[in-house]
Amino acid sequence: MSRTGQSTQPEEAFRHVIRHRAMLMAYVRAIVRDPELAEDTLGDVSVVIAREWSRYDQSKPFEPWARGVARNVALSNLRKRGRRPMLLDADVLEAVAVELDSHTERGEAEKRKEALTHCVEGLSDFNRHLVQLRYSENRSTREISGLVNWTIDSLYVAFSRIHKALRRCVERRLESP
Repeated sequence: MSRTGQSTQPEEAFRHVIRHRAMLMAYVRAIVRDPELAEDTLGDVSVVIAREWSRYDQSKPFEPWARGVARNVALSNLRKRGRRPMLLDADVLEAVAVELDSHTERGEAEKRKEALTHCVEGLSDFNRHLVQLRYSENRSTREISGLVNWTIDSLYVAFSRIHKALRRCVERRLESP
């Protein structure tokens, strides 16, 4: 949060991405069909959503807009890697989207948000710092590498572990009464 107590745009965007991470990951994986590329793509999607946040019409649902961003980023990443996209039929992708939306009802999303907030607070100071640099400040992995004096590969491993830890923590909190 800013000093005035209000969220900055990148922080707000990051909260939405985290809240809808499972939906976005499922959608990206349906497009790229490669778990490692999906993780990388989801990171890129997070950055694009934060960068484009001011263009998002907040009177409309976040999920369809975010999936549009995810689709564009996923296709771009496939092209950059010289892979020919093997797209699912538009009707199939829409069916995936509808199914994903049914699992992210507002009540569930609010519970996930609360769980995630708790879980992020439970990260080590350094890991919270990494998350802030990447998602709140929109810094590239290369920039973060220079700031923390780690290799890019080490950062990818760290972010992968952070994502897994957050996912496990959120799932545990949601499963407990």
